[in-house]
Amino acid sequence: MNEYTFDEIEVGMSASFKKLITKEMEDSFRMITGDENPLHKDDSFALEMSKGKFKGHVAFGMLTASLYSTVAGMYLPGKYSLIHSFDEISFMKPVFVGDELNIYAEVIDKDVALKMIRLKIVIKNQENKKVSRAKMKVLVTK
Repeated sequence: MNEYTFDEIEVGMSASFKKLITKEMEDSFRMITGDENPLHKDDSFALEMSKGKFKGHVAFGMLTASLYSTVAGMYLPGKYSLIHSFDEISFMKPVFVGDELNIYAEVIDKDVALKMIRLKIVIKNQENKKVSRAKMKVLVTK
């Protein structure tokens, strides 16, 4: 876990990490949220719904989005983070069990008066295709 203070953070700083999406992650997310939509657990349903475009059931979009929390809490700034808000969040492509996601974040703005940074984050799959992107504001508490 990084421990960047506000003064140590510069526009242009970046961080990245990878995360493999597993069935256990899906099952845990389902148990926490209670989301039983068949798109997220029934391969046949997902194939029918997508007219054969999906290779099986789709991982929860918000499971993918939970990695934005990891960006702030572990990397930029890390220990001294408090997520404030999202300016945007988009899901471009489905994520499936077995996908290895590459998460890349960059500091694009720094508000001295509020001690807040703004991050641009892109999540790509193992085929280097964007599956999600976001702009997030994070307060830096130290």
